[in-house]
Amino acid sequence: MGKRRKIAVFTSHVYEPMSGLMQKGIKAAALDRGVKVIFFASFSDSYSSRDFEEFSRYDEGDSIAFDIPDLDDFDGIIKMQTFFGARAKQRVNEIARSAKIPVVNIGGFDDDLHNICCDEMRSYGETVEHLIVRHGCRDIYHLAGLSDKIYTAERIESYKSVLLKHGIPFEENKVYYGNLWRDCGEAALDYIMEDCAKRGKKLPDAVCCANDYSAIGLINACKARGIIVPDDMLVTGYDGVDDAINGYPSLTTSRQPFYNAGYEAVNYLISRWEGEEMPDTVHIMGDLMINQSCGCKSMTADNIDDVRDKFLRRLKTTTNVSQSTTNLMLGVSDAETLEDCFRSIGKNARSATGFKDMLMCLAPDWDKQRVVGEEYSKVDEEMTVVTGFRGNDEVPQMTFRKKDILPRDMLDDPYPYYIFTIHHLQYYMGYLIVSPESIMREQESMQSWLVDLAVMLENQRIRRDLKNTVERLEALYNKDVLTGIYNRRGLEIYFERYYNDSLRNKKGLAVMLFDMDDLKVINDNYGHTEGDYSIKTIADALTSAAGDDELCTRSGGDEFVVIAKNYDEAKVTTYIDNVRSFIESRRSQDKKEYPINISVGTHIEIPSGDGDQDLQKVFEEYLKIADTAMYEQKREHKGQV
Repeated sequence: MGKRRKIAVFTSHVYEPMSGLMQKGIKAAALDRGVKVIFFASFSDSYSSRDFEEFSRYDEGDSIAFDIPDLDDFDGIIKMQTFFGARAKQRVNEIARSAKIPVVNIGGFDDDLHNICCDEMRSYGETVEHLIVRHGCRDIYHLAGLSDKIYTAERIESYKSVLLKHGIPFEENKVYYGNLWRDCGEAALDYIMEDCAKRGKKLPDAVCCANDYSAIGLINACKARGIIVPDDMLVTGYDGVDDAINGYPSLTTSRQPFYNAGYEAVNYLISRWEGEEMPDTVHIMGDLMINQSCGCKSMTADNIDDVRDKFLRRLKTTTNVSQSTTNLMLGVSDAETLEDCFRSIGKNARSATGFKDMLMCLAPDWDKQRVVGEEYSKVDEEMTVVTGFRGNDEVPQMTFRKKDILPRDMLDDPYPYYIFTIHHLQYYMGYLIVSPESIMREQESMQSWLVDLAVMLENQRIRRDLKNTVERLEALYNKDVLTGIYNRRGLEIYFERYYNDSLRNKKGLAVMLFDMDDLKVINDNYGHTEGDYSIKTIADALTSAAGDDELCTRSGGDEFVVIAKNYDEAKVTTYIDNVRSFIESRRSQDKKEYPINISVGTHIEIPSGDGDQDLQKVFEEYLKIADTAMYEQKREHKGQV
């Protein structure tokens, strides 16, 4: 058996119904024909980028999805012409046009590529023909799409040709250009009613819309003004999306052959691989769907229960995804470590996302605000799976090569997978490998989940860096630069903790004051470097002799203070002996000509009281007693160097 062929599918709007049908067709054909399919998905779109140009940095990171695969390892590309954001669209087009492997475009028409598309002239024409032949309409307006789109011109031409076929003149003023979305309905109705008024009419016989969403918007505008569809005016759409079929009135429309286009795209590439001559464009006929908005189906509530059930299930799914997003933020925010963070992400990804499989794969330096570009397709690096599941089984942490896109077992199985880029704005972190369930899920909700995932990872990075910065600042503020042990400020901070522990446990609290003898003599005769050596040796001796109960500090020049809890006289004696032994051993080992002597004063007390004492005064009192004892010993040592 030869090596399985592999197709890269470039898409956006994974969770939109039209895109979902194309994906479904691709996956069915791939399984039927033994082809491996990997989807690379964008979550930017032409609508948000038009209204929110400030999101360009998000779009920059989003378009990395298409630079993840090394296309030298693939045998073909399917480009799904969905609503890409401007940056993603530009990058996909660049890749598709420069590819050295067969490329086929579906979901629209691309002059520079091979296409599998709907026969717009015939399919759209059927809806107009139905209005004329079945309902006797003669005064028909057209709510068109965006004026710069190829399909807009095709649908206008189809509308025009059907009118002329039936002896109805085509009038430019009966075409209104909308934006293919619900929000163009009000303006379109204003225009149509104003134009009709010029001819002494209130409304036309019918309006055929360029797509279902603009038709839904027009019907909603009519409802708001008391205009009843279809009694007062007939309305048709185009595309056959679920919202149109499940609306009230349900929309008469032509369902584009999205599923068939996806299925045939795989067959088209296989034919190309086998050396068959294929036409540049394959046309597929759509399906006319007769419903209530033209009056063919009565305005009964027979399907209301089904519509309500679908609506409630969709609402529940959206609510669940929102709850999952909330849980994700709460869980990750509460995580103390990155491992806790990853564990929380994996747990939440099981809930309401619809992921049947999910592996979160992080790239090297994911936490360094990494920016990658077009060259990333040729970069092979180690990806790390930090959390995930396949079905009901957790996936252990593992690594694989980015060149393979997937871990080896997933690469070798026959199933399709999706790649969702993880990025915070333009900064690339890695990607999710998922098997998504797109039914009853909203694109915006899932995009929000993915955006929040990246934000949570970025927040973890910021928290870690902030913690490290605070620790460094605390070290600079509370620790002695020369010796690395705590300074006087650190001593004051920890004295309160040691005091309260001793008060609570009714154990002795010791303050031991160590002062180096004759530091000036060493500096004057052997140099300041040797003086520093002596100070560091004493500090090392203090820390070497210390365990969990002692805290060592350098309080100034040649003076050191050790505070210790759970102490008595015997422990004090043992500790001091160990310090002196370490100093002498180090001095002898390093063959120093001079002695390093210390004078020590101590005070031990079991704290009493209710804990409301002025601890600064208590500390100063303990220190004063130890200081007095230290100076008595220093007088004994005077003049030994």
